[in-house]
Amino acid sequence: MLLPPVTNSEESSWGVTAPEQRKAFGEALQQALDHAGMSGRSLAGALGLSPTAVSKWLRGRTTPSPETVARAESVLDTSPGALSGALGYVILEASADRRAPSVAEAVKADPRLGPKERAVLLTVYRELVRQYATARSEPTKPTS
Repeated sequence: MLLPPVTNSEESSWGVTAPEQRKAFGEALQQALDHAGMSGRSLAGALGLSPTAVSKWLRGRTTPSPETVARAESVLDTSPGALSGALGYVILEASADRRAPSVAEAVKADPRLGPKERAVLLTVYRELVRQYATARSEPTKPTS
């Protein structure tokens, strides 16, 4: 599983990626295509996307969603992270039960966070969960 969350848009730049990341992704994708003996057009067909979308990735114009990157890695028979790492997508190992990772697992897996940032995020998350639980347990007040 990859983070950030998935979107259906393949034509716009996905999330916040630096030009260097898009360029690195395009280069990594071209290498993976060469190694697999595939063209951008054939990858597009395998992913059910337009050749234009793949061309834009190769040229560093746009980036695919995390889900699409994972599918491309599978189609191209590359190791997980071979393409997604260039975009800074965080790979979370899927467990056998295919459950979604917890917030704590996602925070702990993100290499871009230091110990302080992880602690802050987890503290904020726990407080939000506590507040939500408290709000749900309060009786509803009648409206006049």
